Amino acid sequence: MRKAGGQASSFNARNATSDGSTLAEPTARTQPRAENEMSMRAMAEEISSQTQDLPGFASQLRKKHLPKLQPSNLIFAGSGDSYAAAIFAQELSQGESRASDPYELLTNIRRIRGKNLVIISVGGRTKTNIELARKAKGISTNTLAITANPESPLARECDETLRLQYRATGTLTSGTISFTTSLLACAFLLRNLPRTVQVKTAPIDTAGLTTNLKQAGKGAFVFIGSGVNYALSLYGAAKINEVLGAKAEAAYPEQLGHARLFAIDKKRDVIVCISSGQDKVVEIHEFLLKDGFQSSILKMPAGDAVNRSLKIAVYLQRLALDIAKENRMIECSFLADEKRLDLSNRLIY
Repeated sequence: MRKAGGQASSFNARNATSDGSTLAEPTARTQPRAENEMSMRAMAEEISSQTQDLPGFASQLRKKHLPKLQPSNLIFAGSGDSYAAAIFAQELSQGESRASDPYELLTNIRRIRGKNLVIISVGGRTKTNIELARKAKGISTNTLAITANPESPLARECDETLRLQYRATGTLTSGTISFTTSLLACAFLLRNLPRTVQVKTAPIDTAGLTTNLKQAGKGAFVFIGSGVNYALSLYGAAKINEVLGAKAEAAYPEQLGHARLFAIDKKRDVIVCISSGQDKVVEIHEFLLKDGFQSSILKMPAGDAVNRSLKIAVYLQRLALDIAKENRMIECSFLADEKRLDLSNRLIY
């Protein structure tokens, strides 16, 4: 981390990655069209780089001085993938820490009084995050930015910065390693960083899917998960939205049987159940299959929650990428509609 104003603290991180390259977030407004068409290739490269970069980042984190932060005094905030990371932190702490949408914190800023506010933002340019950090001064005990850009407007507004370090392709694409390094950063702050980090990024085994990949891209997706698996369900839905341009959402297992169930198309829609073992998600999956729904289950055995979450995140990345390849897509869907992308930029930045 680094102190605001340029003064290095015990958390200071170098501006370059281990291979000497710098990390810069490409923006949609400046990205050439030809490069946008390489977004699928860039996504595949960044997925593959996690095999080396995640253990490397975890090793760097272990060398840093960790301040005495009580989970109950931490509030995590973020948008998009970073909101999923904030929910992950809340669930990893077993509810001691809290996660929030940054705008909702702005509308009730008293909730952060006496708390340590952690704002997760890869690029550090989201206007609501910046406003939240600015307004939190004098109210929160401390503000900390988790970001890949230590010189960003958000980092300048926060008291300290924990930098995400990884190799980026420099091409705008759907977030992959930026999300998994965010998970590791959250685990570090919660004193839950595993001793070893191991991930595999090979193409996924699709035998567990009840429908072929081409068919999977025709309808909507519903991701079901509890605890940290709910956070990963949010992330999985975001990848389907961004990469395929398909409808996708996340739900807690208890909520599926209510109104949402009646809007699921048995033939076209895919339900992905994320489970850590013999839990309610397994029961729901079995009920859905018996009733003719296109339900698949992603079951990771119980164990270290962080490593398990990293493996599931990589699976979800590969799932979106492999469906896109089966449907012969050459670029991520969110880059195909330039007018909508410009609107997205105006809403966010």
